[in-house]
Amino acid sequence: MQGIRTFAALTLAIGSVASAQAQDEEYPSAVAAFTKVCLVPGVNPADRIAALAGDVGWKEDATSNVDLAKMSLSRAIDKNYSFAKPQAVRQWSGQIDGKPARFVLASFDAKNRYPNLCALVLEGVRNAMPYSAASRAAFKDWGIGGKSVDLVHYFEFAGKVGADKHPARGELFTRSLAGQSKETTHLYLAY
Repeated sequence: MQGIRTFAALTLAIGSVASAQAQDEEYPSAVAAFTKVCLVPGVNPADRIAALAGDVGWKEDATSNVDLAKMSLSRAIDKNYSFAKPQAVRQWSGQIDGKPARFVLASFDAKNRYPNLCALVLEGVRNAMPYSAASRAAFKDWGIGGKSVDLVHYFEFAGKVGADKHPARGELFTRSLAGQSKETTHLYLAY
């Protein structure tokens, strides 16, 4: 009888985990959309604008409602890098998997370590785990690897790309302060 109860409890637990994972995949196509726009080959910001302009699903907004300065804060609530003084910010709104999403492109002083930012901002994502493997693979294909992780909300990527060893940094954070809810997620490439 104890064996049946243990099996029943185990089956219920596995079902709960599977159900939670299915619920956590709020945007199954998010990493693919991010890759298509932000992880185009090279470090030319014009290529990211062209990727958005060439997709009829994205409409450029008059202003941006993403707080870039707060995107600098991550897991430790320490500044990883300051995005507080952009020289230019452009935002596109559209949908991914039938839900609202925003792409933000920003430029900073050319002397900054990362003079450009391409970010995907989503609302309603509870944790990063369903996106971690695809993000890791996408960043690796682009040329940067994993740097740090804090399960279940934070993944950081970094490295240098191209012949000139241009520094690049990526981040997936599901407790972003940059959006409009406590379940805002940002996935970005700073380069």
